[in-house]
Amino acid sequence: MTARQIIQEIELLSPEEQREVLLHLKEKSPAYAGSAAPTIRYVSKEEAKRVSEGIFDEYSDLFRKLAQ
Repeated sequence: MTARQIIQEIELLSPEEQREVLLHLKEKSPAYAGSAAPTIRYVSKEEAKRVSEGIFDEYSDLFRKLAQ
């Protein structure tokens, strides 16, 4: 059976059965190993300002040239 044929069979399943297939793939398939979405980390406005000032200070010449 080809991948296309398997996909077509999965598309015929009920939404509940499709979820079950997806859960199985996520738990058991090596293709999904380590493919979890990265965690989003937020910083405070103060930290963002501090970091951005450091970046702008370090690369001020570059930003000046880009602004031209």
